[in-house]
Amino acid sequence: MKIKELSVISGINHETIRSYRNMGYLTPEQEDNGYYDYSSEDLVSFFWIRKLRGFSTSMETIHKFFCLDDEDAMLELLEKEAARLDLQITKIRSARRFISLEERHIRESRDSIVTGAEIMQSIDEKIDFYDLNENPLLIRNLYSMMTPTLQITKEILNGPVEDRRISIRSGVGTYRYVLNENAITEIPESAVIIPNGLNVSQVVALRSLKEMNVLDLSPMMNYAKRNHLTFLSDTTGYLMRVRMIEGRPEFHFRIRACFETNNLTDPTVISGF
Repeated sequence: MKIKELSVISGINHETIRSYRNMGYLTPEQEDNGYYDYSSEDLVSFFWIRKLRGFSTSMETIHKFFCLDDEDAMLELLEKEAARLDLQITKIRSARRFISLEERHIRESRDSIVTGAEIMQSIDEKIDFYDLNENPLLIRNLYSMMTPTLQITKEILNGPVEDRRISIRSGVGTYRYVLNENAITEIPESAVIIPNGLNVSQVVALRSLKEMNVLDLSPMMNYAKRNHLTFLSDTTGYLMRVRMIEGRPEFHFRIRACFETNNLTDPTVISGF
């Protein structure tokens, strides 16, 4: 069997088949014209390799399979591969869980765009980090479970709605349950904690993440004033999207700040699927 036939049968490209041959796993006879003739033995070895590769097994581990001389050693190696896949499954389930949360945030953000400002119940206490150099390892390990955030102080939110530039800070944040799941109990002193409870929420579109105009916050500030609400916390945020306009990014955040604390949490999010 020529390499072209083997490629057609298996759907594997010539380069990959040649790499298996160069590594010594396939031993076809080379004919006088330079072409290789792959035997039945090569075909069986090839499909065994492809089966193992189908388990996402590395070529390094596959080499160990070729060198094993008893079933106990093979079972031990398979158990290690199963444990590796179990860990991947756990990570995939976690990623899927946070995609669902991302979808939820997008829907809620879309509603905020329509209404200007709205009341929302948070799913858990939020922990935001603005001094990113204080605990880089924590952020590095949890980046996929965090979202960029914006901090605007409660003093500004409770102040007058006026045409004035104010400083803001950007950082990253996550929920208390995420930290608990990862056995993180020590929270840096510089972290900003947004209590669980009822919030006023709105969406802002910003080109600068260092300053903004107070008037951009008028939907949530006026809502609070009309309903005699006092903000108890600074804002946190959820980054909806980054939109490129004329080569520059525009950041769309749904920001919120708490005005009434409670102990309500969302078990569908906190406990996963």
